[in-house]
Amino acid sequence: MIEKDRIIRATGAKAPMRLVVIDLTRAANEMASRLGAKSYPAKLLAETAIASLFLSNSLKFRGTISTFFKFSGDISQIQADSTPEGLVRATISHNELVNMNQAEPSLLPKNFEVIKTNEEGKRIQQSIIDAVQGTVSQNLASYLLQSEQVRSAVGIEAKVNEEDPSKLDYAIGFMVEAYPDLSEKDLAIMEQVVLTLPELNSFYKDGNYDLDGLLDLLRGPYEIEIIKEQNPVFFCPCTEERILKSLATLPERDLKDLASETKPLEIICDFCRTAYHISPEKFKELLTEKKGIN
Repeated sequence: MIEKDRIIRATGAKAPMRLVVIDLTRAANEMASRLGAKSYPAKLLAETAIASLFLSNSLKFRGTISTFFKFSGDISQIQADSTPEGLVRATISHNELVNMNQAEPSLLPKNFEVIKTNEEGKRIQQSIIDAVQGTVSQNLASYLLQSEQVRSAVGIEAKVNEEDPSKLDYAIGFMVEAYPDLSEKDLAIMEQVVLTLPELNSFYKDGNYDLDGLLDLLRGPYEIEIIKEQNPVFFCPCTEERILKSLATLPERDLKDLASETKPLEIICDFCRTAYHISPEKFKELLTEKKGIN
């Protein structure tokens, strides 16, 4: 049986709250492998991707959530994009990864930014908060409270394999969202449930993460209903057609320069590291089309 990543979304059968648990281990390892991210950068990449999935999982429309965790230091930012369908990708600057050379990065969190776009790519909402000096979990909870007015408890954790820093043993997370009409009594009970939750690494046994066991403890004394279960996957929508469409927006002078080159222009996707080679002939075609429009 091939193990798959999972998102489980549940609501209280009687208590007004929402619970979401995510196992993104396989997609996180694929993202890290494609980017050449190891150790702490791979962990941070996975945790930011999970944060983005928590946000996109609650979108009321087809679109994309782009989450940016920005820093001062060896890493300038981590970006993760995700959709309500469970498609996810994330990136760290390739040059910054190379310059770190597997060393533990020196980082000072600056801000946490979320951009929501619709299916056509139109920006619907943008929110930025000052980052707290803590984990991705704490910054997501702070964002939800400040920008969405949502009371929540969030736990996100990715663990680097002790023997192989290029591999994550697991990349998981949970989020408990209190609806506005949750009573103070129920809120206090759920806060105690989260506070007494075992260490997240205790659910990792024999190479697998017990996501169902985590959800069962997380529900506390309340009955829950599983609303939806998904299998999130790494997905990058980059194509040569998309790249050519973007290049077509360049000024005519720049297109002329690129069309006069003798070698193809190499463009590497920041998210999946796929290399595209755009020939001078392609730029001549773009130039002809641009002149035709003008």
